[in-house]
Amino acid sequence: MQIQSQLAALRRNINAGTRLSLLRRTAVQDFSVSLDQLVLLIILNFLLAFVIEFACSLPGPAFNPHAVAANALDVLLFLFAAYLVSRLLMGKAAFLRLGIYVYSMSPFIFLCYALLGQLGELLPPHRLQLYGLLYLCYLGWVLSAIGWAFTRVAGGFSRRVPAAMLLIVLAWMVPVYYFAEDSTLWYASTGDAVDEYAAFRNLDVERLYYRQPEMLDARLQALQTQRSGTEDLYFVGFAGYALQNIFRNEIQFARALFDERFGTQGRSLMLINNLETRDELPLATSLNLERALSHIGALIDPDEDMLVLFLTSHGDRAELSVNFWPMGLNDMTPGMLKQYLDDAGIKWRVIMVSACYSGSFMEALQDDNTAIMTASSADRTSFGCDDRRELTYFGEALLKNQLQEQYSIAAAFSNTAREIERREKVEQLDPSYPQIFIGEAMQEKLQRLETNLSRAAAADASAMLRPLH
Repeated sequence: MQIQSQLAALRRNINAGTRLSLLRRTAVQDFSVSLDQLVLLIILNFLLAFVIEFACSLPGPAFNPHAVAANALDVLLFLFAAYLVSRLLMGKAAFLRLGIYVYSMSPFIFLCYALLGQLGELLPPHRLQLYGLLYLCYLGWVLSAIGWAFTRVAGGFSRRVPAAMLLIVLAWMVPVYYFAEDSTLWYASTGDAVDEYAAFRNLDVERLYYRQPEMLDARLQALQTQRSGTEDLYFVGFAGYALQNIFRNEIQFARALFDERFGTQGRSLMLINNLETRDELPLATSLNLERALSHIGALIDPDEDMLVLFLTSHGDRAELSVNFWPMGLNDMTPGMLKQYLDDAGIKWRVIMVSACYSGSFMEALQDDNTAIMTASSADRTSFGCDDRRELTYFGEALLKNQLQEQYSIAAAFSNTAREIERREKVEQLDPSYPQIFIGEAMQEKLQRLETNLSRAAAADASAMLRPLH
């Protein structure tokens, strides 16, 4: 009889919680508030997640044991936050009611979350922005539902409700995001397929890390010094993300292009995070880049010579991803990059950043002697980071379609922006808005470079056509 009454109370709580999550009015008597019911609701939510995530990961589900601890931490943090709210704002009796209200809403909210996840799986890549918008709406709804539950517990809206929401965010949601984010119990598995991350897990991280000074020094010592009276061009490529080959490809393509067409042969350097090149090339780390720029700064004539710096990786607002898991590397910020260049004494700079949100590098690096182009604005994503491709959209337009056809970096920048705009319209992508800045003094410098390269190319062509005697 006791079990039947508890199950009936549980059913009543879920019905009332569903109405509450839909922002409908509920009465105090609609809920059955007891410690037993709180425990049952917590168990029910865990079992629901277990079953639904298992179903969503078929036909090859793989269990994630770490998610059990993450879910337990989630529950403990919520109960702690509810205790703070009841103790500081709503009275001790509110603790159980807060727990019952929130965990009664949870089944319906989780079902909606699971449906949203399935929708995200079905959407084509160029429609993922829609998923992001829907997810933001989902988050807004969840916060509104929790706020509505607090309003019902408080007996009406008052200043205690926003104060309670702030406590919930700080004591529950933020810690969960940082310490218990991986709470998914089941993932889709590829069965007997090759483990793509096995080689990363088997890395001898210590040996790789401590070899960096030796590997970098060998490459730096091979760089040729500048030629007096000649405006030499130096190239540094930085591929920051090891888990995808496209960034390595982009730097290798860029280096070959500048060596062949812009005269950086013997004065070019690649820093790449990638399994295949880890024993041949220095890693793309912030420390290696700082040391490389410092060395080049000592080689060049700062008044004559120019550096071309090409960085490619994933990006976030105000940072470039530097990742070679399982090593913990520091991401690159605009301030860090500016400091490295300034400390190295490199005056003339051509900088290209191929990453999402790369426009956030623009402001910090602008000056009269700098030309900079980024794949997107500070608040936009760029496209083409797919290992099925040779280059990103930005790299393909700038390196392959523009700089292979002309020597004018300024014109290549402008044409690249227009080409990407046209492509995004055809593919119905949200515009990435590539950014361009060329300082006034750099405009003259680039014009001289274009003239010198064009003359050298014409002379080479003439020599090839000259008859033999």
